[in-house]
Amino acid sequence: MKRLELFRKTVKNERNIILSLVVLILIGLVCWLFLKKTEEFGLNFFTEMLGVAITVFIVDRLIKKRDETRNVPQKLAAYEDVRLYVSRYISFWTDTYRQSVPDEKPNTIYDFFTQDTISKIFKHLDLDSEVNIKPRRKWGDWLSEKLKEFKDKGDKILDRYSNVLEPEIFKYVHQLTETSSHDFLIQMLWVCKNGKTMSPRIEITPELFHSSIKFKEEDFNAILKLYDWCNAQYEIMSKFDNSIAKVYEYK
Repeated sequence: MKRLELFRKTVKNERNIILSLVVLILIGLVCWLFLKKTEEFGLNFFTEMLGVAITVFIVDRLIKKRDETRNVPQKLAAYEDVRLYVSRYISFWTDTYRQSVPDEKPNTIYDFFTQDTISKIFKHLDLDSEVNIKPRRKWGDWLSEKLKEFKDKGDKILDRYSNVLEPEIFKYVHQLTETSSHDFLIQMLWVCKNGKTMSPRIEITPELFHSSIKFKEEDFNAILKLYDWCNAQYEIMSKFDNSIAKVYEYK
């Protein structure tokens, strides 16, 4: 399956080159087999183009293999930083759920990262109560601190590994660092802490705060895709370094 997927990606990325070579090979084949006047030219042209195609793909494979080997240290570092980022993000929200919601956690991580779970957290969470950590601090302050930390850590990953991270993975990390869901939550926490109002007519009550906290589906999708990527990447990277760790295990 992995080889088939790799073949599909190669065809997609090199589509124009492949189409050009196929057309040239077909032209040579037609001239060789169907046109008497160009039979000899067609045979020579066909064999030349076939040789070019084989050479191009072999050389391309060798170059990619060399680049992959050369980039292994950077990819290992990128995997480790993304793994830590994803593990801490998942651990934070599951621990917040455990300390605030009386219900059992959802069965799978895919069931956990939904709007229903987030709503439960903020329905039960007392922002003025203390987190079970040292040094002691209130939940409102702890949430703001962690959300800002996730943004800073994510930005560092994007800066450090923009040249080795797959575009899709880069996009998912960027989604979590720039999401308006986190920004809005930080703003609401600041308003609640300082006893301010959103406008002269709107006072932030606990009920309004709970009902207004909604995360985007793109946020849930991003963390779940990163989680899946970490698991898949572990199978690849562990062949180069068997000491690397797996991503947070949801239990």
